[in-house]
Amino acid sequence: MTLRTLSLPIIALLLAGCGDAKNDKNAPAAGNARYVQNVSHVIEAGPAAGTKAPDFSWYDGNGAKVSLSEVAKDRPVLINFWATWCGPCVREIPDLVALNEEYAAKGALIIGVSVDQDDDALTLVSDFAKEKGMTYPVIIDNGGIAKAYGGIQGIPTTFYVDRNGVIRNTLVGMRDKETFAKEFDAVM
Repeated sequence: MTLRTLSLPIIALLLAGCGDAKNDKNAPAAGNARYVQNVSHVIEAGPAAGTKAPDFSWYDGNGAKVSLSEVAKDRPVLINFWATWCGPCVREIPDLVALNEEYAAKGALIIGVSVDQDDDALTLVSDFAKEKGMTYPVIIDNGGIAKAYGGIQGIPTTFYVDRNGVIRNTLVGMRDKETFAKEFDAVM
């Protein structure tokens, strides 16, 4: 078989791949292209930087009701949405624990908001937090906190709130201690 006869089937296959998408049953419909183009709007659906952080409340370990606005008064806050089943969330916990040890002395606050929805989420998250040595407040969301923060499209998602209760930055995805510290320093 000569090079010329071998090249012809390859060229034919390549050209077939360049066909019109209208004739391809697996191609996305033309009207659906806007969804791909607007992905950034979905990711940025939470409260925008420069807006007041939505307030929420929870019961602490002693059964007392506390709110973000009370515990964060004049303090920078890092709010981290996570889950026990989320690998990247679990991998960043040691960095958040180390960051908490360092920044608590500076008056900063870290709050972990678990989005676990298991029937036994309270026991699951409580045991998990103890096992991982999570020294910062961990809250189990009933759906209201995540909704107030834009529906949280992916976890981990971290909000950085300044001393005035204003969101300064939001990061989606796993981060390391250096990134957490850099962003936290910016709101100190």
